[in-house]
Amino acid sequence: MSKKIGQVYKAHSNKYLVKTDDGLIKCDARGLLKIKSDGILTGDIVEVENTTILSVKPRKNKLIRPSVANVDLIVAVLSPQPKPDFYLIDKLLINSIKENIDFCIVLNKSDIESNIYQEVVNEYANLGIKIMSVSSNNKDGIDQLKELLKDKLSVFAGQSAVGKTSITNAMFNLELKTGEVSEKIERGRHTTTRSEIFEYEGIKVIDSPGFAVIDADVSIDDLPQCYPEYFKVSNECKFRGCSHIAEPNCKVKELVNNGDFSQNRYERYIEIYNEIKNRRTIYEKN
Repeated sequence: MSKKIGQVYKAHSNKYLVKTDDGLIKCDARGLLKIKSDGILTGDIVEVENTTILSVKPRKNKLIRPSVANVDLIVAVLSPQPKPDFYLIDKLLINSIKENIDFCIVLNKSDIESNIYQEVVNEYANLGIKIMSVSSNNKDGIDQLKELLKDKLSVFAGQSAVGKTSITNAMFNLELKTGEVSEKIERGRHTTTRSEIFEYEGIKVIDSPGFAVIDADVSIDDLPQCYPEYFKVSNECKFRGCSHIAEPNCKVKELVNNGDFSQNRYERYIEIYNEIKNRRTIYEKN
């Protein structure tokens, strides 16, 4: 078999499923690729000979969590249960901006009565982010979501049991195993254990494992630029390179105090800023 170019559809324990023009091929990796720090990720474009991955082509982007590459769109999935973690969504959004990946928010379980949709709008609507409401149970909004995902490689990301796999099932008429929410602690149980691409009618979706912790993968100096609403008005701050934390005559703080920007999102911004600052301090000490 001659050398071929393909895309990794599944990566697990040094075993890979690669899609080429000849279909799906089960592959191993050449030795050095196995020990590289970033290895081979779902979404990678690779060179294959027989059943061996020889090399990974340059990536246009990469995410650490979920661990995927060459993504066109991050779909942050929320639901009324478990309760949305906006701190996690903020970090996903930061990483998407850093990696130049489009971002949208999908609220699943719209058949459950809740005020969560309005909360999401209040937090993120002024960023120009697409916000959709769907139900994987009765398929409300699923056709509109499929249209949004057409001709893209999208990754569903978010907490466990928000319905990422259920949405994939609803779109593609699959019967993948889905999780449930523990009634005692209202947390999702993990069911998806690895990131995998599903493809149908020009739509490629990565169904990724749920997670509750994620780092904002940016420097403290770049963080303010990853908040579109802050960056847009930053030239009106008194000091160039304003961090929007302690500086006087800060336009961002003025707009937060006036209610033009979300107070909750700003408080999470401070928390993320301090988290990155503390991480840098620990790194410098070591």
